[in-house]
Amino acid sequence: MRWTLLLAVLLAQGTASPLGAQTFTNPLISTPAADPWVIRHDGWYYFTSTGGDEISIRRSRTLTGLDDAEPVQVWRAPASGPQSKQVWAPELHYLQGKWYLYYTASDGEDRNHRHYVLEAVTDDPLGKYVDRGRVDPELDSYAIDGSVLQMPDGSLYWVYTTGHLEIAPMTSPTRVDGSRRARIASPTLPWERGWIEAPQALVREGRVFLVYSAGHSATPHYVLGLLTLTGSDPLDPGAWRKHDSPVFQPYIGPEGAVYTTGHCSFTTSPDGKEDWIVYHGKDWRDAALQGFAGRMTRAQRFGWHADGTPDFGHPIPSGVEIAVPSGEGAP
Repeated sequence: MRWTLLLAVLLAQGTASPLGAQTFTNPLISTPAADPWVIRHDGWYYFTSTGGDEISIRRSRTLTGLDDAEPVQVWRAPASGPQSKQVWAPELHYLQGKWYLYYTASDGEDRNHRHYVLEAVTDDPLGKYVDRGRVDPELDSYAIDGSVLQMPDGSLYWVYTTGHLEIAPMTSPTRVDGSRRARIASPTLPWERGWIEAPQALVREGRVFLVYSAGHSATPHYVLGLLTLTGSDPLDPGAWRKHDSPVFQPYIGPEGAVYTTGHCSFTTSPDGKEDWIVYHGKDWRDAALQGFAGRMTRAQRFGWHADGTPDFGHPIPSGVEIAVPSGEGAP
C-alpha cells in the first residue's frame, strides 16, 4: 500500500522516469519544442517554449519528468494588435519575490517584433497573469529573444538581440531604462554567419557570462558563442570579451548526429550539485535544412574549464543513455 501511494504521488508530479531510473535519452520533450526555457524553484522544474499564439508551462519535480507533465496554458495572444502573432521565446523568471513571463510578439510582421511581460497574480506560476505591456516601450525598432541578467549584487539588466547583442538596465522587473542601453557584441566572426541572438545569463561564483546563439535557427549551422564580463560594469562594451570559437556546435559521431544546436537555458540537478544545459536541436541534416519545424528540446550535464569558463562538451545524440541529474534517480 505504501509503494502504491508513493507511485501515485510521483505520477501526479509528472515524473517521467520509472521509479529509481538511472538514465534517460534525448530528446527531453517528445514533441517539437523550440527555444526551451527551464527554471528550477522550490523543488519544481518549470518549462516553457515557443508556442505560436499562446504560452504554456509544464511543471515537474524532475527534469526528465517534464515530458509527462501536462502543459498548462497561462496566456493566449489577443485576436489582433501588436502582440497578437509570432509569440516567440517565452521565459519564466522569479524576481524580487514575484513570477514574470517575458516573450516576444508582433502583429504578424516580423519587423514589428517587440518584448512584452506578464506578471503573475499569485505565487503560482501556473495561475493567472496580468499583462504589463512592453518591457522596453522606448525601443522603436526590431528586437527579439529578451532575457534578464541578474548580477551578483541583485541588479537587473535586459539583454536582447537586434541582430547584435544589446543591454540596458532595468528600473523594475517590468521596465527598462532605455536611456542607458549599450551594444555589447556584433556578429564579426565567420561562424556567426552575420547574426547573433538569444543571449542567456550564466553566473557562477561571482563571474558573469552571456551564452548566445549564432547563425540561423532554420539551418544546420546554429551554434553557441560566449561572452565573458571582464570588468564590473555590464553596460561597458569594452568589459565583455568574446570567445573566438563556438562553445557548443553541431556534432557528427559514430553514435549519431545533432544539428541546429542553440537557444539554450540553464538549470541544476535536484540536489544542486550539477549544472545542466537545455537547448534545441535536430537529429539529421536534411531535417535541419527544412526550416524551423522539428526543433526538439534536449538536455545534458555540463562542467567547467580550469579557467572558470563553461565546458559544454558536444551535444549528445538521440538514443544515447545519459545519467539522470544527481538526486533524481533515487526513490
